[in-house]
Amino acid sequence: MPARTPAPPPRTAPPAVRTFPTLTPFAAGPHAHDPHGVTRLALSENPHGASPLALAAARAEVDSAHWYPHSDGEPLRTLLADRYRTAAEQVIVGNGADEMILLAALATAGIGRPAVTTERTFAGYAASLETAGHPVRQVPLLLDGGTDTAAVHRALAGAGCVMVCNPHNPTGTALNPADVTALVDGARKAGAVLVLDEAYAEFADPVTFGSGLDHLDGGRVVVLRTFSKAYGLAGLRAGYAVGDRDVIQAMTTIRTALPYNTNRVALAAAAAALADSRHLKSVVDDCAAARRALAAELDAMGVRTLPSQTNFLLAHLGPCAGTVVDRLAAEHRVHIRHTAGLGFPDWARISVPAARDVPHLAAVLRFVLPAHRSQEART
Repeated sequence: MPARTPAPPPRTAPPAVRTFPTLTPFAAGPHAHDPHGVTRLALSENPHGASPLALAAARAEVDSAHWYPHSDGEPLRTLLADRYRTAAEQVIVGNGADEMILLAALATAGIGRPAVTTERTFAGYAASLETAGHPVRQVPLLLDGGTDTAAVHRALAGAGCVMVCNPHNPTGTALNPADVTALVDGARKAGAVLVLDEAYAEFADPVTFGSGLDHLDGGRVVVLRTFSKAYGLAGLRAGYAVGDRDVIQAMTTIRTALPYNTNRVALAAAAAALADSRHLKSVVDDCAAARRALAAELDAMGVRTLPSQTNFLLAHLGPCAGTVVDRLAAEHRVHIRHTAGLGFPDWARISVPAARDVPHLAAVLRFVLPAHRSQEART
């Protein structure tokens, strides 16, 4: 009887699931899920809440929850186009600025050119760019926490896209008009798309702040904005992008996979919030006063903060920053954000509370901080 030929070893099937070696699933802290009975100062939220007009519009729209929303985000898209004096085809509305970041990354992917962003900033840029398949170049920040526009300019060689956070998260610093002009000119010369995330722009000094909105006519510029911060609609998720027609149209085409990406309630609330300039001004004015007061209180405690154009302060708490953050939460139910995950291990980002609440926050910080500084001195 002839010997049996052994069966060939089983063939290993090629991987069916993509891996992301530099990414980890996002996991929000418990303060993001339990807003009751705590002082929430970790997520740069608006302590004043949304405009009463926006809340009324949202409640009214709930009655139409059984109908799909407008697939192009109307009437909000047209309202935004009118505000910025641009064509509706140059505006796209989405599920917060986060979705706009991902769509912009996808719209500029597939051409074999790297993307540029800064180190120690909002993690969504690198995550979206890597997800879209971009090789990512990260540029260090300046020592004062600002964006190094000269370094970004040098990194643009051969790049297809650059994402810059302005005002910057988590430092709070902002670029001036000359800085933004230099970035715009550099991106255009390099043939790259400049994506400026201006989520905190409403809080910035209108005289010294440089916005990409002043450069929409020349192309290659996309500006992202949100209704989560100054407009107080973080829980509804509404954001938008305005700018280069080709990029916006590519983003809109990709959004075919998510044709009803912004819900009816969010669209109605955002449209009403956009019209309520009085409420927006009151939020921005109170934030500016509270930010100055909180910075002064921290300075009196010997705590350094970076100059901020946002609704938060980045505060240097020292090597025990993480312990301070934990103790504030556990003993005083005050939640601020330890920024080790953003590249600032000795710092914490403190959302600016309402001006009336600054004295209470300062009292809690004065109670907690000396104990840990004494402990550091003993060790």
